[in-house]
Amino acid sequence: MRTVSEIIDNKGSMVLCVNQNESVRDAISLMADVNIGAVLVKQNDNIAGIFTERDYLQRVVLQSRSSEDTTVKEVMTSPVISARPGDTVQGCLQTMTNCRCRHLPIVENNELLGIISIGDLVKSLVDEKETEIAQLNQYIAGSY
Repeated sequence: MRTVSEIIDNKGSMVLCVNQNESVRDAISLMADVNIGAVLVKQNDNIAGIFTERDYLQRVVLQSRSSEDTTVKEVMTSPVISARPGDTVQGCLQTMTNCRCRHLPIVENNELLGIISIGDLVKSLVDEKETEIAQLNQYIAGSY
């Protein structure tokens, strides 16, 4: 069973963050520029929350708030649910299902190591199953 550290090793550890006092407009502009669905929100060097497309829709658009006048701190999700590098892909999928979230920061000893999305986890599962199928085909064909 694969762990999330393997995903971070392949994907990279870059995580985009915004300061909690930045405007929602700045945060969604950053998200749109790099085509991502979430940014971590920092207060000093600590993770204060996560701001997602869902937060924007539910807490800004549907409440008719101004993106320019609203700070990320006012509408972010907090506390942030995270995972550890040794957690399994299956375990993280279960966590995401239970908390109804699509992104998990990977944290160990209060150090941010990366972030994974549900898409990263699904891709990992598909890759793992394709490898298993190829190995089974080789075994059946007698070329293992």
